[in-house]
Amino acid sequence: MNVFVRGTVATGARVLHEKIKADMKSGAGKFVIDWRFAEVSDKEFMACMNVTDMEAMGAFMSSPEELQWDKDNGCEYTVYGMEEMPG
Repeated sequence: MNVFVRGTVATGARVLHEKIKADMKSGAGKFVIDWRFAEVSDKEFMACMNVTDMEAMGAFMSSPEELQWDKDNGCEYTVYGMEEMPG
């Protein structure tokens, strides 16, 4: 499933971008097969991802470590599911 994420990070979008790169190397790359990250401004970001296992993604994003990282870095976001429009 393709997902779109939009949010802000108090410590800076670049900090989150580097974290995602590390996450992809350490396990998240098993269920995210393609992704793009855009730093919209210093603290605002957008990301698109092709997620092959939404259950694993949900478990990863709601783990105590991830929730603490979000809290410590002031990361707030909304995740949207996306489908291709026919035509």
